[in-house]
Amino acid sequence: MEFMSDMLSGADSGKPSLFEIVAQHKMSDLIEPALRHVTSVYAHRYPRHLVRILNWHEEIYAAVMLVVERHYLRAYGGSFAEHFYGTKRVRTHKIRGDNGLTRGDVWGSLALLVGLPLVKGRLDQYYERISGGDAARLLGSSFAQAEQNEDPSPETATAAAGSDLYGLRRRLMSWRLSLKRMFKLCYPHANFMYHAATALYYIAYMFDRTDYNSPWLHMLGLQVRRLSAADYRAMNERDSATSDLAAPANGSPIRFARNMVAHLLTGGLDFLKVLLPLSIFFYRFLEWWHRSDFHKKAQMTPPPPPPMPLKPHPEGLSVPEDQTLCPICNEPRTNPAAAPSGYVYCYPCIFNHISDKHTCPVTLAAAHVNGIRKLYSDS
Repeated sequence: MEFMSDMLSGADSGKPSLFEIVAQHKMSDLIEPALRHVTSVYAHRYPRHLVRILNWHEEIYAAVMLVVERHYLRAYGGSFAEHFYGTKRVRTHKIRGDNGLTRGDVWGSLALLVGLPLVKGRLDQYYERISGGDAARLLGSSFAQAEQNEDPSPETATAAAGSDLYGLRRRLMSWRLSLKRMFKLCYPHANFMYHAATALYYIAYMFDRTDYNSPWLHMLGLQVRRLSAADYRAMNERDSATSDLAAPANGSPIRFARNMVAHLLTGGLDFLKVLLPLSIFFYRFLEWWHRSDFHKKAQMTPPPPPPMPLKPHPEGLSVPEDQTLCPICNEPRTNPAAAPSGYVYCYPCIFNHISDKHTCPVTLAAAHVNGIRKLYSDS
């Protein structure tokens, strides 16, 4: 899906607005947590096969995105999110009149799109582990991870005190603890500089002080521009089977199989730009369905059918034709009450009968006084 914004940023119609840039970055940042959540849900159902994938989720996701981003950078000149929002990357300084991405630009973009988030995510996890996380920030440094005392036991130290290996080990442990303390002290400042640089470039980009929306694109000498009508025509004319894996056909079955794999792989990667909006629509539909009354009605269990009425026993009392009369005293019912069998009597009559004989007088079915239900009517 190509998305072409009609918003113009000043006089330069090809420059995307800051809102488009932020939307692209947000989309890239939300894909990985969404896939992690889906994997964790199914890992609880199928732990034998998915727990290992969940444990190595960041690395597997980075490997998959390396293939996806490389394809979109080489085929469309932009990342997956940038192409989804109708933008591309161009070189600031043209080479032989062409501002398309070179091979070095593609690999530099891959390092920033895939490698930088992976490294930063691992650094964030390591800092959270050694600093104690939110509990240490709220409740003090006592919740931070205690530095392990890796000194050997007194017996081992005495036995190895004169060896060079023991001294080397002590120095290595000392350097390791020093590096850990230095990382714990310096990483928050480095993380602040990372986000501050991004925010400053956003502000400068918004006020047209720079054509680069991030310091990393500035380092690579790349700008993000909107796709033009010529770009869309070129993409429509592009053969979907074009791939680095494809080779000229020579009648060989191996070459034919290779080209088929290349065609399927390229087509599958191109289908991602259609699959993403379909997934969003399907998710929104499920969210609406679970909140709607249709889902509640579909989940409701229908009430069970009423039990079959008990027929009068031949040896029991007969039911009067006048439904207002009590079968026991043949008088109009006073203070009506129903027996467990469903027949209605005067409350004193049915209470005394069940207390004496423990049966319904009409059906002779077993009954107990606790099963008597008094009836109330407006009349």
